Amino acid sequence: MATSIKSQTVPMVDNVARRWFIASLIGIAVLLATLPLQAAKVGIGKGGGDGVGAQPELHFKWRVQLNGPYSAVRPAVGPDGTIYAVDVYDHLFAVSPDGTVQWVVPEAGSKGVDVAPNGTIYTGNENWIKAFWPDGSLKWTFVQNPRAFVLIDVAVGPDGNVYAVASSGMGVFSLGDASTGPKVRWTNPEPYNRLFVGYTELAFGPTEDGEDHQLYFYANSHTRAVRLSDGASVFTTGGNNQRPKTSPFDGTWHIGDSAFAPDGTLVWFFDYPVVAGTSEPTLGESGTHYAVNWGTGLYAIDPFGFEEWNVTLDEWVIQPDVDPTESILILDTQSTQTHPAALKTVSAANGSALWRMEFPADDTELDQYIDSGVAFNTSGDTAYVMTAIAGGGGGESRSYLNAVDTNPLIPSASSVLRSSEIILDARSIGNSVRFDGKVTVTDQNRGLISGATVQAIWTKPDGSTVDQVATSSGSGLARFSLSGPGGLYRLTILQISKNGYEFDPRHSILEAARAWF
Repeated sequence: MATSIKSQTVPMVDNVARRWFIASLIGIAVLLATLPLQAAKVGIGKGGGDGVGAQPELHFKWRVQLNGPYSAVRPAVGPDGTIYAVDVYDHLFAVSPDGTVQWVVPEAGSKGVDVAPNGTIYTGNENWIKAFWPDGSLKWTFVQNPRAFVLIDVAVGPDGNVYAVASSGMGVFSLGDASTGPKVRWTNPEPYNRLFVGYTELAFGPTEDGEDHQLYFYANSHTRAVRLSDGASVFTTGGNNQRPKTSPFDGTWHIGDSAFAPDGTLVWFFDYPVVAGTSEPTLGESGTHYAVNWGTGLYAIDPFGFEEWNVTLDEWVIQPDVDPTESILILDTQSTQTHPAALKTVSAANGSALWRMEFPADDTELDQYIDSGVAFNTSGDTAYVMTAIAGGGGGESRSYLNAVDTNPLIPSASSVLRSSEIILDARSIGNSVRFDGKVTVTDQNRGLISGATVQAIWTKPDGSTVDQVATSSGSGLARFSLSGPGGLYRLTILQISKNGYEFDPRHSILEAARAWF
């Protein structure tokens, strides 16, 4: 797709669903008093360790259950490899790389977590910013005055100071972590304005002259840049509902379809096939800009705005994260009513598929959804991400910190059969109607499976039934047909079988119906 260079500012488009859930906080004090603080570590090990008959969970290393029902905050990795995560009930967890919980601190924070090079951990909420020593003991508490209506994020800047954005509170502000405690360096107003943003992430990059640094954020219907040394506003531009991302290559800041100079002027705009349908990007050390257009089109764009490659994915994904070595892209497939959330990985070099891992269910047997961006350890061989279970309807809600082995050389063997799609077509033939059913048979990696025996049953308009059996073709399609009078016909999958495989009805589409009169 052609790239166009423009001199004027282009309108930014609201094109990514926010991850943050707007939750009522009434009664949290009571809940905190009763919540258990014992963390559960489950799923240790790789399952099928010799690779024979291994599941996609071969990549799944461990998970730790947090106390709150969700998080939405990307985990942070400390200089010693410790992973830090927060939940919506303000618990701060410190977890070793092997999945052992080191400590849990209540009343810490829920709106961001970050770690300084010296190991100090920072988090906060609408009331306070807190600093913790690496052993979990409290270093200091800074009480925001006035209290924030929404705390957007708290993060450590490249200068070692602490930065936060508090809508309708202190605004954008910076704290110095002095030996005597926190010290306010500066504040810059940031009034609340729709659209609502409950949590996002700050980004940092150099100023236009390279003599300073500045922070970027999206909230309150605009994107802003503020200088780190003195808190001066650099620019404010129209909202796009995307977190700005900064390039380690040239210091530009990016949204899904555009790159901008530090002063806010447009550098390049990429003309994707679908307008207003591009994800937030991720930026590699090389300056390559990776983004997803309309759910399935993955693009790599060089630092000058020209396409390096694009691939069409076989399922809908949200947005990519790139590992520190810029070897792989991890994409969040999200979940549906029939499939749990999964991480899908492709090569950063050309977009070729590597592996796909669905998150295994816990004892609730409810599917998980991915609840944060991905964080990596220094080498990039382990990824950390938050997931949650939407209990609803009296069910139990939970959140987890997960560790995933990213090694693309580990195979993801196929051992599960699923019906991933059922399409019913109908047409009149004389005085009858012919119904044709096409069932797509796949494995857990969405690979098409041939030679599988599919048993199905038709239910006719009068309630009578007809059993049929079909074998999937090389394209994974098992075909069924039935003729009869007009009315509502239903095709239901009873069983799918093949030697060496196991049918997974829980994550299959089992029924489709169509009427023809």
